[in-house]
Amino acid sequence: MSGQPRLYRASFSAGLRWLPASAELMFRSPAGMIGIAALWLLLTMVAMMIPLLGQLVLVLFTPLLTAGVLIAFDRIRKGLTPGPATLFAAWPDPRRRIDLILLGSFSLAGSLLAAGVLVGWLSTQLDPAELEALAGSPEALAQTLAGANLGGGLLLAGLLFSLILAALFFAIPLTVFGKFPALPALLASLRAIIFNWLAFLGFGLAAMVMAIGLGIILALLMTVFTLALGQAGMVLVQFLILAMTMFVQMLMAGAQYVAFCNLFGWQPDKPSGPTDRDDDDSDDGQLIA
Repeated sequence: MSGQPRLYRASFSAGLRWLPASAELMFRSPAGMIGIAALWLLLTMVAMMIPLLGQLVLVLFTPLLTAGVLIAFDRIRKGLTPGPATLFAAWPDPRRRIDLILLGSFSLAGSLLAAGVLVGWLSTQLDPAELEALAGSPEALAQTLAGANLGGGLLLAGLLFSLILAALFFAIPLTVFGKFPALPALLASLRAIIFNWLAFLGFGLAAMVMAIGLGIILALLMTVFTLALGQAGMVLVQFLILAMTMFVQMLMAGAQYVAFCNLFGWQPDKPSGPTDRDDDDSDDGQLIA
């Protein structure tokens, strides 16, 4: 597909609904989604066990794995049951695979750039030789950083990282479903989020409420299990943290899919690309372009 996709404006209330809609899709096929989440978690843990190289590979291939999860949500919407292998569904198409790895490269480069901005700002606050001397003492380093003025550096790095996340948010589904090349997909994603900032404000509010709620639940469970089971309870708590992390990751991927359908009009039974808005959302916004 070439050119710009059709883009619709969504309301604040539409953004609030993306996470609940994602959960509803997940619970249509709980077994399939648990299998995909478990496989994703296993791959993540294996990659993290390999110093540096494993983490770099994980960042490069995360868009490819995320694409598999989005395809799983798409299949659920069609009434199908995705299996664990759906996580790799984006791999067989060479063009799509290359574009998704390019998105991973963009993510890696952008993250390094944001970190570089923060380090550069920090170097203006502290002498590099002093930083190097403190590197072996986390406590002393923390005390030194507490007295430094990090506000500007954190703000710049945060803004840059937010732009990277915004560019990637819809770039992955645009590449998977709309078959856009990497660069046009990144630009279209930024454009969609800028035009729909109000919907993303609602989405951010819903995500914050979800995070607070899950945090409270996790804190209560940690207290109960630790007091009741002792050391075994701590092991169970670690398992719960992993399970909750993957649940949130799958839920956010589902919200990404729902938002894509909402703003770009994607429908599973229309494989030609994001063109027409779903009838159920037709009263929620207007066509931008």
